[in-house]
Amino acid sequence: MTNKIIPVWEHAKPHKDSKNKVFCMAPWTHTYISPQSERRLCCASREEHSFQKQYIDSSNDSKYGTVTESKTALDDYQPVSLKEHWNSEYMKDIRVKLMRGEEIPQCDVCNKNLLMEGYSYRGWFTGTLFKDKIEEAFDKTDDTGYTTMEPISFDYRFSNLCNFKCRMCGEQLSSSWETEKKVNNLWNEKNQPFMIPEIKSAMKTFQEEVVEVEFRDAVSRGIVEEMYWVGGEPLMYDIHWWTLEEMLKNGSSKNCYMRYNSNLSRVQFGQKNLYDYLPLYKDWMMCASIDGTGEIVEYIRTGIKWDKWLENFKKGLELPNGKDKMILDLTLTAPGMFSLKELFDLSIELDVKIETKTTFGFHADIMWTPLSWPREILDEVIDDILAYITPRATWKQATLIGNLEALKNTRKTHEEEWPDTYKQAALNGKNWVKRLESIRGDTDVTMRSIYSRNSKLLQWWDNIG
Repeated sequence: MTNKIIPVWEHAKPHKDSKNKVFCMAPWTHTYISPQSERRLCCASREEHSFQKQYIDSSNDSKYGTVTESKTALDDYQPVSLKEHWNSEYMKDIRVKLMRGEEIPQCDVCNKNLLMEGYSYRGWFTGTLFKDKIEEAFDKTDDTGYTTMEPISFDYRFSNLCNFKCRMCGEQLSSSWETEKKVNNLWNEKNQPFMIPEIKSAMKTFQEEVVEVEFRDAVSRGIVEEMYWVGGEPLMYDIHWWTLEEMLKNGSSKNCYMRYNSNLSRVQFGQKNLYDYLPLYKDWMMCASIDGTGEIVEYIRTGIKWDKWLENFKKGLELPNGKDKMILDLTLTAPGMFSLKELFDLSIELDVKIETKTTFGFHADIMWTPLSWPREILDEVIDDILAYITPRATWKQATLIGNLEALKNTRKTHEEEWPDTYKQAALNGKNWVKRLESIRGDTDVTMRSIYSRNSKLLQWWDNIG
């Protein structure tokens, strides 16, 4: 290992008066892998992909080198182990830039506050979870970016196994979506290479022989201090339940923060119940994904049963400090805007926090985001919702209010962002919504029936195209 970071960088260490506002502890503590074997800084990083473009990607180039035309798609599938990735030239370069206080495009979601108003994933890693390790990060990293620290926070998405088909999601994060696309011939090898049988087999082998092995090693050594369980649907992973048992056996559970993002369709696995385990860990958080209530959420999240979801959520509230640990993980969608008042009432009734983010609208044909609406209609709907919730809101609904205000005051609608291509893109998006409704047999509840609750929105929807 070469010499430690040069002293001139001392001023860059984050603290309350630091000028370095971009430093993040994730590249020193956290490791992420997607269901398609993509290693990234975290789930929110917008990075150049190495094999399969993800929903949040902003380009088509590889972080490990430009993806070139190859003989087969299988040639492009070149996953790397954690050992190969952790101190790769790519990761070392990231660390050097962050220690210098240099803003990098991979972190645009946090840099530009794209996901959640008033909150950044950087703040979680650096300001909350690992703020006591900042000094260690500088001490154990040399001037090339090589670090002797090893990851102690894991977000490993072992597969896209999921029993839901949420409409703003897709085949990369849902096996149910993948099956639907295959059955209806809605995929191609260029856009979804991971669905090619030979690559599916290679991914399964890599998962079993590399990903699971390195993960089990970290768990068995008792070094893991945070686990983020996401999917797919993580409560369907066998390895999740193995982990709960293993960490209790080796005593590392008392040092580990268990964090979940689950569709909460189930909390039982055979004779095992999630809620029996969680109080035995250092701490835990359940972000229960939700987008609405009743028939609206059952439209958005194909597969959910609202009454069962609510029953599972309420059971979590019965655990010690459950009201502080069970969170309504709300994604603002276009149809879901029409049940925000009910979700707000539920939050007040149960005295639980709503964490709110907005459906990404990186392209103008994404009609699941309220940013697809005309500005005048969007603002009117938001004003009506805010008038209802603001008088009774507490700090537990702060991100809901913040995100609604951001949609009105700082975020651009599709028409404002892409004025020249908006109309055609909106037509393409509407056609996709209707095609999906046809495939899924939606009759009683559709996007149009939901929009009929607002005459202006219904007229706009009918006039597209």
